[in-house]
Amino acid sequence: MRVGSAPITWGICEIPGWGPQKPWPEVLDEMAAAGFEGTELGPAGYLPMDPAVLWDELARRQLVMIAAFVPVNFRDRAAHAASMQAVEEVARLLAALGARDILLSDEGDDMRKSIAGRTAETAVRGMTAEEWNAFVEGLHQAADRCRDLGLTVSFHPHGGTYVEHPAEVQRLLEATDPDRIRLCLDTGHTAFGGGDPLETVRRWSSRIGLVHLKDIDMERLRAGIAQGKGYTPLAQEGVFVELGTGSLDLRAILGELQAAGYDGWLVVEQDRVVRPGEDTLAAAVRNRRYLRETFGL
Repeated sequence: MRVGSAPITWGICEIPGWGPQKPWPEVLDEMAAAGFEGTELGPAGYLPMDPAVLWDELARRQLVMIAAFVPVNFRDRAAHAASMQAVEEVARLLAALGARDILLSDEGDDMRKSIAGRTAETAVRGMTAEEWNAFVEGLHQAADRCRDLGLTVSFHPHGGTYVEHPAEVQRLLEATDPDRIRLCLDTGHTAFGGGDPLETVRRWSSRIGLVHLKDIDMERLRAGIAQGKGYTPLAQEGVFVELGTGSLDLRAILGELQAAGYDGWLVVEQDRVVRPGEDTLAAAVRNRRYLRETFGL
């Protein structure tokens, strides 16, 4: 397994008003200095979108491009064209940079963000049958277009979206073609949505195309939900934590991945806001050291 990271770990997020956005050269410098081998793209337009420029910036730091996270609205057929255009734009950049994976996720809406993490509600306030049909159709079309560019689509379940609850994840995986749609296992978002990352590996190991390794403080999540907070403030205020400091049994999860023969990327992520004066390099070094010292990775 190779170990990479993503700009979200430095507080770079596509959600408007998320928090301070550090300059991209500083983020890439720190990522390389911490010992990561690759990066994800981050929000479209954060890193240079000129493939020649970005190739040079990555190469001089000995980083490679791993993948990109692209939110889509395939629930609404009227939005398919716009979502497909966004996917294709990013996919062409990834292909030019030698990446092999692209990660698609539902973009969610205000209602689902407001009930994020509340399994009693997310279990019943989901997509209609027609929306599911449209969603799966859009995913398959996107996968076909990406495959023409040499990319594999992995779907990323995510808090605050219509594929968050374990039953929604199961329905998506059962409804999609395993040859076209893989699973991006995000350990933190799986737990956020009420799932068990370890059981997810055991059941769906053959579908896992890429792993986002993330820890989560479940007590902090439950407290935030009790205070009525939705997805964005929950994430902004720190439910996702540094590796080894949260509630997940990462040792068991990684052991199960290894036993299943997974040998792809581990992308270390911490969805968070960076506070003024915070030493982001030190945090990145701690995350990288945790994997090296605990798992020899």
